Amino acid sequence: MSLALRVVGLCSMLLAGLAGAVENAEQDWKTYRSEKFGFEIAYPAGMEFKAYFDGASASLKDAKTGGTLVEFEVWPSSECPRQPADTIARALGIDRAKAVTQADGPNGSSFCGDPVTVRESASLYGAKIYELELTCMRETSYPGSNDDSDEAEPKDTTVETEPIVTEEGKKGPTYFVDISPLWKKLILSADPVGVDPRMGPTREQFDPAVLRKILGTLKTFPIQKPSAICIEELQNRGLTIGIPSRRSTSGKVLPRE
Repeated sequence: MSLALRVVGLCSMLLAGLAGAVENAEQDWKTYRSEKFGFEIAYPAGMEFKAYFDGASASLKDAKTGGTLVEFEVWPSSECPRQPADTIARALGIDRAKAVTQADGPNGSSFCGDPVTVRESASLYGAKIYELELTCMRETSYPGSNDDSDEAEPKDTTVETEPIVTEEGKKGPTYFVDISPLWKKLILSADPVGVDPRMGPTREQFDPAVLRKILGTLKTFPIQKPSAICIEELQNRGLTIGIPSRRSTSGKVLPRE
């Protein structure tokens, strides 16, 4: 037997042993399966996977305390509007991770984004897993605008000033998994509690190693493409929904404004 064949055989044995060890460790785990979005994920028996809208969103909770440990979201959960043909799951997931952190206030905004650290791995069944760390920033309109209390004295906002940008820390690790069907890109985000520095300390804490192990059980399966028709497609066909036609006094149909 050649050296190459021996190496291949050894690698196969190691992978089989790893899969067997994981299965033994997870024999008491529970499983959630979303028939609508085509994914299945396992989680420890001491936790509860509370899914909503056929798995479009979900909360992983501590079965004893009822506290939320991880928030899950399928994005985009709707078929409309249609995705551009060149959509990439990695970029889709990163953009969504940034978007959900944006918060606007009367005197500024807070958000987490670039620079973003991305680490890639895969589940035991080949689903691509992305682990992110985002940089959180606060942008204020003028000095002193952090004071949002009712007692704060009103300030003259007629004079435009350069916004003040301050770093608020790093958000992470937060995750998403590529669960794309054949006809579109789809991601499942997994956002654990306690990883956003802007939210302050939380009662519940979740070990990232446990979440990585949970995501490592994720598998996808084929689903049927929904027969949805988007509004823009109806408009392209010259059809409308709920908008009456404009007619002239002679009864001739006029183009819509």
